[in-house]
Amino acid sequence: MTQSTDFIVVVSDFDDYLTGYQVFAEKVNRKLRLGYQLHGQPVVVERMMCQTMTKVVPLGAESSLPSSDTTQFHRRADKA
Repeated sequence: MTQSTDFIVVVSDFDDYLTGYQVFAEKVNRKLRLGYQLHGQPVVVERMMCQTMTKVVPLGAESSLPSSDTTQFHRRADKA
């Protein structure tokens, strides 16, 4: 079976640093419940927290995206 990998970046709101990134943590936890895995450590860019996540999905299966709290990158399917 051929698989594809969803690469997403969960991004906090610009003002989320005032609340200790609580909204950002909720976004990441939502993606974890959908089957995504953490890919590396979170990164801070000008008070915005970013977390890269991945999920392996069968080719042809629909992703749970789009979502307003992620940026999505696709990798071509691996050939068996």
